[in-house]
Amino acid sequence: MIDRWRWVAALVLLLLSAPAAAHLTPNSEIRLDFAPGAVTADVVVPQSEFGYATGLATDNTPASLAAASRYLLAHMAVASPTGARWTVALRRLRFETIAGPPDLHASLVLVPPPGASDRAFRFDWRVITGEVPTHFALLVVGGDLVGGTAEQRELVGALTAARPSLMVDRGTVGLPSLLASAFRLGARHIAEGTDHLLFLLALLLPAPLLASGGRWPRGRWSGRRATRATLRHLAGIVTAFTLGHSTTLIAAALFGARLPAAPVEAGIAFSVLVSAVHAARPLFPGREAVVAALFGLVHGLAFATTIANFGLDLATRTTAILGFNLGIEAVQLLVVLAALPLLMALPRLRNAAAVRLVLAGATGFAALVWLTQRIGLA
Repeated sequence: MIDRWRWVAALVLLLLSAPAAAHLTPNSEIRLDFAPGAVTADVVVPQSEFGYATGLATDNTPASLAAASRYLLAHMAVASPTGARWTVALRRLRFETIAGPPDLHASLVLVPPPGASDRAFRFDWRVITGEVPTHFALLVVGGDLVGGTAEQRELVGALTAARPSLMVDRGTVGLPSLLASAFRLGARHIAEGTDHLLFLLALLLPAPLLASGGRWPRGRWSGRRATRATLRHLAGIVTAFTLGHSTTLIAAALFGARLPAAPVEAGIAFSVLVSAVHAARPLFPGREAVVAALFGLVHGLAFATTIANFGLDLATRTTAILGFNLGIEAVQLLVVLAALPLLMALPRLRNAAAVRLVLAGATGFAALVWLTQRIGLA
């Protein structure tokens, strides 16, 4: 009966608690994220319970962090079903307050032994539960790209003093499943990326037009391109954007190219603003493809944050990158095809200039809001 109520409590806490980064409950939590070749574990332990159970300092001095690291690694283990031990590497450990009371936050990388599955293991946890029998830790799966989930939380079970080990088995999947899962993730990522799509659509908006009078502030959109020339121009812009973001996406995934997220996100907002201004008055007429490629490099860095844990093995990582990029391109192509009739028909409308200016203005306003938020002014 006690075990039954403990499980009920664990389920209620999982539903009520925020993700591991925002811990509001007195229990511990371990979130597992699966990628080919390794599993990352984000650990949150209440600081007060940690100090009470261990008697260790929690002041973030090098000595206290070293002692906490030794305790954590000594009171947990991961092993394959055959008993072969996994490598557990501590990537980060810190006492900090994110939401609610302060917690111990730790990030671990779990690597299986050679030849062992990276999707099945026994997780042993005796942190605090050995000293405080009423304490428990929720073991949850936060992401499993190969298994078809990216950001869902799935309860594995509660680790307690009476039950310190749980078996985790995510099944067996192959490269085709990985390709399909990565494709869906890429498609969803670009479908939810309003800023990425607005940049491209705003850049395409004046594609059927020709500039007169030079560049801004004197230039204006006035003449119309021939239909065939417009289609070539549109294809060139879309292709250039694809090449740009694919270049940095691959560089980040395979070679670790990175930039901090804040300037990348601000750069994307700025790119939307530039494309909106260009849609209203020509800034770089005839060079839209070059601008699409250059700003595409920035957009690719934003995509790369999603694929940071695509795996360690080159074959699986390459397969995942291919699927992710194909998903992005598929949705991007569908959006462009859906917008194509409007883009081609817009110059023929009686109030074409007014409609274009309204669309450019709305896009520019959204870009300004994003930019002020992302540089910390709002």
